[in-house]
Amino acid sequence: MSEDSARFLRDFYQALTPNEPLLPDDRRYVDLYGSMREPDPVESLATNIEWAPLESVQLFSGFRGTGKSTTLRRLKALLEERGCIVALCDMQDYLNLSTPIDISDFLISVAGAFGDALRDREHLGSDPAHEGYWTRFVNFLTKTRVELSGVDVKTDAGATLKTSLKQDPSFRQQLQERMKGHIGQLVEDVRQYMADCITRLRSRFGADKRVVLLLDSVEQIRGTSINADEVYSSVETLFVGHAGKLKFEYLHVVYTTPPWLKIRHAGVYGSFDDGYLLPCVKVQTREGRPYSPGLNALEQVVRKRGDWQRLVGSRAQLDKLILASGGYLRDLFRLLQACLRLANGQQLPIKNSALDRGIVQVRNSYLPIALEDARWLAKTASSNDANLESMEKLPDLSRLFDTHMLLCYRNGEEWYGIHPIIRERVLEMNAREQAERDRS
Repeated sequence: MSEDSARFLRDFYQALTPNEPLLPDDRRYVDLYGSMREPDPVESLATNIEWAPLESVQLFSGFRGTGKSTTLRRLKALLEERGCIVALCDMQDYLNLSTPIDISDFLISVAGAFGDALRDREHLGSDPAHEGYWTRFVNFLTKTRVELSGVDVKTDAGATLKTSLKQDPSFRQQLQERMKGHIGQLVEDVRQYMADCITRLRSRFGADKRVVLLLDSVEQIRGTSINADEVYSSVETLFVGHAGKLKFEYLHVVYTTPPWLKIRHAGVYGSFDDGYLLPCVKVQTREGRPYSPGLNALEQVVRKRGDWQRLVGSRAQLDKLILASGGYLRDLFRLLQACLRLANGQQLPIKNSALDRGIVQVRNSYLPIALEDARWLAKTASSNDANLESMEKLPDLSRLFDTHMLLCYRNGEEWYGIHPIIRERVLEMNAREQAERDRS
């Protein structure tokens, strides 16, 4: 293999390695919804914000690897272009996403994240009148005579509080217990802080400015095998039982939420101004026919990363990989990377047998499949529904979503399908089981 071909394979491979979410001005960015001529979630979220008379709250769900964080960054850029003041916060920097969450530590984290975001130069910067919420909350503890071990209110304990809230489960549990009798006061304190921030922003940038807070990564909250039910219940309580406490005067907020929330509590979006779930790119119809707009959109995505024709030759070969990915971007990149590895030292474009081996390599990462999971997925194949039999099975459904064995699409209404890369294996498993039952 020539040095030029080896360099091509290496550069293409590195261009497919997941890094930070793309910004709209990144040369690799592709407007998938414009390409497919389908409703754009960014425009929907932005319209609700721009048309709301005073404030708004929206929920935004997305499966890992479907471009949710990139979508939020495009929303930020669009709103700023239209004159809004936008703070985007990654809540994994503030929350422990594997333990139960309470309205008290959630509100503290949201206010703390908002204050931190406003410290950058484009917002309030080093404005001496701007007080971060971490320090303010320590003062709140003093006023309400709430004592927390590990926080010395006589010193600057803001940084300690922020760190402990995320990293120390026992501290967070202590905080939740001590704040139970002071939730109303805490809500008012947080709301007053947010209002003060908005007043300062409007004083600096204009009284008619809309202020928007985008909270990313909240959707990653999930429990372990030990505490899953408790975590799911806490998230439901937060967004259903405390929906009113998550709204702030003159502030437009977008909370990311786990996709399973609206399955656990149907109608949760009705407690807010709107809600949207970001699906995978639809590359085939419910009936299994290739969907050309989705295939063409993902061809553009791949083309922005490297010369796919040099690698696989024909469009039919590329479409084979796209269809195998199920429209899940990360798996499309993994499939291409597998083919690139197999092409190392070989003549380009790669042979069909090498492409098949690449698909097998990615399929192997999903195997083995538990028989119970196969039964569930087989039902989805015929119904295009999530088939949640009871809330006790929600952790299993969440796992199927998280592992992307079950994918979500939208065709006017939302529907679900088995990941195409394992579909044949799942149906084979169920056919064998059915044959064994028939023989017995």
